[in-house]
Amino acid sequence: MSKNTLEFYQENASRYATNKSHPNSMLFPFLKQCKAGGRILELGTGAGVDAQAILEAGFELDATDGSSELAALATHRLGQEVKVMMFGDLAAIEIYDGVYACASLTHALREDLPSIFEKIYCALIPGGSVWASFKVGTHDGTDRFGRYYNYISKDELDTCWRQAGPWSSIAYESWEGSGFDKVPTSWVAITATK
Repeated sequence: MSKNTLEFYQENASRYATNKSHPNSMLFPFLKQCKAGGRILELGTGAGVDAQAILEAGFELDATDGSSELAALATHRLGQEVKVMMFGDLAAIEIYDGVYACASLTHALREDLPSIFEKIYCALIPGGSVWASFKVGTHDGTDRFGRYYNYISKDELDTCWRQAGPWSSIAYESWEGSGFDKVPTSWVAITATK
């Protein structure tokens, strides 16, 4: 994550946290693919809205965020510690039934994506699944808040995920939406099973 992106979330944590009040609707189909009551890793929990839904669905959760300010807000919401961690610091080996990354890995530097995807593959137990969403584009750049995005195409994303490990299945979904900046955005999400 770029310095400017992290600074944005540090300085605007409260404002960002109040922007989202309902969990991502795509979370629930993903959770159905995970072992009931299993252990989920969330990369980029933000204010913890989706994390709360994961816990309420009966899963164990390790929630993380790169911003200490957002992690503190999410810790308060969840009543359990949210670890401050950058994506590249993931070092777990076969302990998660699921890895969930809603609009967070889209901030990872493009050149770091292959190693991050490999770390996610390693973190999953056999049969475990990952769900991650990205803003679509052809080259990286920043939004009006100075936040970095890798703006990756579905084809490039597919190539990177397939190189990360021998997944048993990979599927994609695309939609039109927006984000905190309210700008119309094309999104793509991957669901991959180890």
